[in-house]
Amino acid sequence: METIKSLQGIVEFVSVGEAGSFSEAARQLGVSKSHISKMIRQLEEDLGATLLLRSTRKVQLTNLGEKYFQSCRQSLSNLRIAKSEITDLSQTPAGTLRISAAGVFGEEYIAPVLIKIAKDYPKLKIELDFSSRLVDLIEEKFDVAIRIGELKDSSLVAQRIASRLEYVVCSKGYLQQKGSLQDLSDLTQHNCLGERLLWTFKKRGKLIQVPVTGNFKSNNPRVILKAALSGLGVARLPGAYVFEEIKKGRLVSVLDQYSEGKKDIWVLTPARKQNLNVRMFVQELKSYLAEGYNDVLF
Repeated sequence: METIKSLQGIVEFVSVGEAGSFSEAARQLGVSKSHISKMIRQLEEDLGATLLLRSTRKVQLTNLGEKYFQSCRQSLSNLRIAKSEITDLSQTPAGTLRISAAGVFGEEYIAPVLIKIAKDYPKLKIELDFSSRLVDLIEEKFDVAIRIGELKDSSLVAQRIASRLEYVVCSKGYLQQKGSLQDLSDLTQHNCLGERLLWTFKKRGKLIQVPVTGNFKSNNPRVILKAALSGLGVARLPGAYVFEEIKKGRLVSVLDQYSEGKKDIWVLTPARKQNLNVRMFVQELKSYLAEGYNDVLF
């Protein structure tokens, strides 16, 4: 019984730790602020330790509280996952699945999977958002986000689903007109398209940044692709944009020997969102990429 008693207040404590506020935790749990205060006070009494420092403006975890918070949050996450694994055995995907993606990867590789899922599971409502900004999954109630490159937010669960390469490309006509592009130093003689002023390469095992200039800037990769196809200049774009154009001979890939290498593509989810809908989507996405697009992405 003592063990059961010591468990009381943990959900409230973790909610306050995540929200940084008694009021917000109470709102999320659908209880009163006084209930939250009472449960955490009892928890602190049971433990014989102060977990939170309270002031009129904010709530802050003590050193012991921070350690206890991390352990409790992970334990609650494991309990939620265990519960979903049991309940999902007799369920099919339903409810809402909100996904954040961007660019051609979202259009060409995420959207087809979601369209198939929508056909297979008509009770599942899918929302695919193409905002270019980095959304806050928890605050904006997204189930999944697709992100590329190095990750910084350790509070999210990350699964690597693919990798991508960036290519330096131009049209054959442009290359014939403007001359050779075999070394990084040659870039100074060429019209480099896009908004980035520094292009990253790898030379003798080290990453280096090369300043570039050009007379056409845009933060839209499709527009930069059109400019390169027209013969305006040299572009640096992910393989998803240029692979088919290179394959068909409309663009030429140059400086491949200086490629900076692959960048990982991740599925990110809040810890509490590892439910049937998310797991099914990730499984379908991995299968789709492995079957037809590994030559583009991996």
